[in-house]
Amino acid sequence: MRWGLDINFSQSEFAQDWLAQFSGAERPVAAQLADAVMLVSHDALYRGLRLLLDETCMSREEGDQDRPIALFAERAVETRDTKDPQYGFVRREVLPFFPGTDEGRATGAGIPPIVVDPNDQEVGSEGAIANFITGYERLHRDSVLSHPGPDALRTGRVSHIVIVTDFIGSGKRVWEMLEAFWRVATIRSWHSYGRVRFAVVAYSGTEDGLKHVRSHRSAPSVRVVHACPTIFTAFVGADRDAVEALCRAHPRKSGYPFGFGWAGALIAFSHGMPNNAPPILHSDRKGWVPLFSNRSALGADMHFPAANADALADRARAALHIRTAERFLADPTRRRWVETMLVLTALKDGSRTAASASARTRLSLADVEQILVFTRIAHWTSPRNTLTVLGQRELRRLQLRRARTVVLPTEDLPYYYPSQLRAR
Repeated sequence: MRWGLDINFSQSEFAQDWLAQFSGAERPVAAQLADAVMLVSHDALYRGLRLLLDETCMSREEGDQDRPIALFAERAVETRDTKDPQYGFVRREVLPFFPGTDEGRATGAGIPPIVVDPNDQEVGSEGAIANFITGYERLHRDSVLSHPGPDALRTGRVSHIVIVTDFIGSGKRVWEMLEAFWRVATIRSWHSYGRVRFAVVAYSGTEDGLKHVRSHRSAPSVRVVHACPTIFTAFVGADRDAVEALCRAHPRKSGYPFGFGWAGALIAFSHGMPNNAPPILHSDRKGWVPLFSNRSALGADMHFPAANADALADRARAALHIRTAERFLADPTRRRWVETMLVLTALKDGSRTAASASARTRLSLADVEQILVFTRIAHWTSPRNTLTVLGQRELRRLQLRRARTVVLPTEDLPYYYPSQLRAR
């Protein structure tokens, strides 16, 4: 049975063995947790990454439009521990991406991309992204280079080095990969002269992880399709307390109850779940039956949303209690109305950034940012992303199901106010 309009993920047969481990009082909380996981199919992943890469190419300065971009799948880079000669503490040092290029002119063919090994589950993410890059390069042979070495970067006159990944959790791996490129003296020189820039493209990421990646001294542009829902953004109040307690309790004595970096990420791709997700969802420690065994989401494929409209309808019903959400979605104007109300609801529940609202609503980050611009113009939200009196009134009006249409401000009518908001 397809997860979507007819059934919640927690009610599917796939989740029953996992749910059966919980006591009667815990089971509803566990069901909430399972339903909060964002499921991303291969098609959705590749479509999202392709659109972001297209945007990256199109947004370049005019002089860079005829130069190719270089794509690299995110991967672990080599490091070494060094002892500080003055203070004696040991620190981790990232080595150059191309070995032996920390000084002088970088040359050579570079290092090959990661090859998919069906017997190695840990290469699932890197392998899937490497395959995607290969396909994207075939579509854009004159404007894209896949994993080029120093020689190809130089002869191709590459404008951007782009790291591509499915997910940014803590941001540690992507940050270290940026640092590894930065340690290549030639690339650092090109960057200082404005000849090459850095970019990161990911389907999703946590707010903290994105912030960490953006902090790198190479000043990368960072694009994501969706901000990632986490335990700390998907739940509020008593619900959040209950979910946190559940993750701490199962499996017993887990060292990282909220996943690597304590991210609490709630996302699963067809090729797997990141280790930033709570172990309660993927660990088999001490006989625990995971929802996603070995962090593999392969068995859940049939439950992945078939269309964004279906997923949005579910989110609208849950957040706004609109039984006829599908009717709104049939009209593009009304679809935007529902999306706007979802964002307003997220702000009401405590979201204060576009990334946080994207994670809570499952709307794309670009859509949320655009909606926030419109709502500020209409004075529904403040510059600090809090609801104004008008915004609270508009949200209540929809929740009472008295609304039928909405007219959002435009460039032509920047200070338009819907008739229902005028003084009576």
